[in-house]
Amino acid sequence: MKYKQIETLNSFLRDVETTLLLEDNRALVSYPSCSISPWNSVELDAANERLLGEAAGSANVYAIFTAPKNSTSFSLRYIGKTTRKLARQRIRSHLIKKHEKTGAKLKHVTDHVLSGGSVKLSWIKIEPESLRNYVEEELIHKHNEADWNRENA
Repeated sequence: MKYKQIETLNSFLRDVETTLLLEDNRALVSYPSCSISPWNSVELDAANERLLGEAAGSANVYAIFTAPKNSTSFSLRYIGKTTRKLARQRIRSHLIKKHEKTGAKLKHVTDHVLSGGSVKLSWIKIEPESLRNYVEEELIHKHNEADWNRENA
């Protein structure tokens, strides 16, 4: 069966995309040099408490951006989804510490940070929350530069 109001859905997707990718909506993730070698997740949690607190309960679609050492030019690397209830833990898994069974991108992040690069995060709250699956899939398909997504690797 074909959905008959696809333009309304496409308009919503464009609005989400614009908001998610907007530079002003990106937050810099803090990686103090004294906390990354060796990687100290307790100190990194403390350094990013405000960021994780803001994302908690409100982020169900998010994007990770990186910039190389000595650059302010950030590139989209990953688009993900979660439930708002689990947002803090899921984002933390990507950026600070993960359980080995998750598909988090922490290895990419640690390699990038240890090479001197910077990381930013943006997120949005999608309602109804079930639309997050559609939004994530469509944005990954549209943004093949998000090369940390397995669909674009």
